[in-house]
Parts: sequence; C-alpha cells; structure tokens
Amino acid sequence: MSAVSIAEGVHWIGALDPTLRTFDIILKTANGTTYNSYVVRGLRGVAVIDTVKQEFSDTFFKNLEEVARYDEITAIVLNHLEPDHTGALPELLRRAPNAEVYISRRAPGMLKALLKPDMEDFHYTPVDTGDRLDLGGRQLMFLNTPFLHWPDTQCTWLEGAGVLFPGDLFGCHFCDDRLFNDLVGDFRFSFEYYHAHIMRPFKGNCSPTPTA
Repeated sequence: MSAVSIAEGVHWIGALDPTLRTFDIILKTANGTTYNSYVVRGLRGVAVIDTVKQEFSDTFFKNLEEVARYDEITAIVLNHLEPDHTGALPELLRRAPNAEVYISRRAPGMLKALLKPDMEDFHYTPVDTGDRLDLGGRQLMFLNTPFLHWPDTQCTWLEGAGVLFPGDLFGCHFCDDRLFNDLVGDFRFSFEYYHAHIMRPFKGNCSPTPTA
C-alpha cells in the first residue's frame, strides 16, 4: 500500500503483514496484522508517530517519502516500544538526524536497551500527560497510559483535528487493505481475543492509585 490520507495533513504510512500467523509466540494471528505509523504535518515541522517492524522498513520508508522529506522531520513520537512499533527507528534516526524522539517518562531505560548497539547517542524528550508538542499551527498532546499494555505506553492526541493515535490501546491483530474499520466490517472476534490476552492481564496494574 501507499500512504493513505487520514485527515488534513495526516497520513498513515504503515505496512500490512497478511501472512503472519503468530505474534510474540502467545498470540494467534489468523488474519495477519497491520503495523501502524503516521505522519502529522505542521507549519514548522513534521512528526512521525511510531514506525514498523524492521522487516517492513522498505515499505515504511517508501510511504514516508511520498508525504515528507527527511529534513522536514522534527519529531519522532513513540507511543510504545515493542519492535512492531520501533523496528525502523534506528534507520529513521540516521535519515532524519535533526528529529527529537518523544517518549513517555517510563520509557528511556527501555528505549536504550532496545536500540543498543544500533544507537549509542540519540536525543529524546520524556513527556507526561498534558505535555504538548507544537508543530506550528498544530499541537500534539501526550497521554501516559502505563500498562496498556507495557509500562511505557502512551497515546497522542492531535488537538483541533479530533485524531487520537492510541498505540495498541484500541488495536488488535487484523490485516485488511481497506484499512478503515468501517470499511472492513465486523472483526470484533479479533479485537476481543487481543484484549483478553494482551490488555486484560494488566487490569490490576491500571487501577487508580488511592489518594490520602
């Protein structure tokens, strides 16, 4: 697939993996999976939100180059650090050396461990709920969502456009080249299977902390 317009100045640049049948050993993926990555364009810069599994880097970079130049990329937002979100990150950092990486406050140690020895020196900014990134006329707001389903997870909200980039929070393993869920039809079985195995086990970790 090529880049797909999601909203004004927003494109999906991910990749489809229709033949995948097992994810992380424990999950069956009878309908394959989709690696979701996005580009958000502002007046003063471009943000890339998540990347793709390393084996699909060529597709990712082809799609990215359809909608942005590397010297325009000022931010790389990682909502989650699993390899299906970060596989293309080392090469993206090499191609876009001026980009700052934005991750949740729980993510720095995990990111360094994930990237070594590929990247020994890179710039990153930890963000918390309510922090914002100004791209020029467009603002991204961050929402930390720890243990949905890793400690590092966060969501990113594009203010004014009504677009949420939720990482894995509302996701499942399902591949369809129509991409939009209202075109695909009923895939609730994949959604419920994914949440039962990936989100629900961490339910206790997500409970609000009592206040004094």
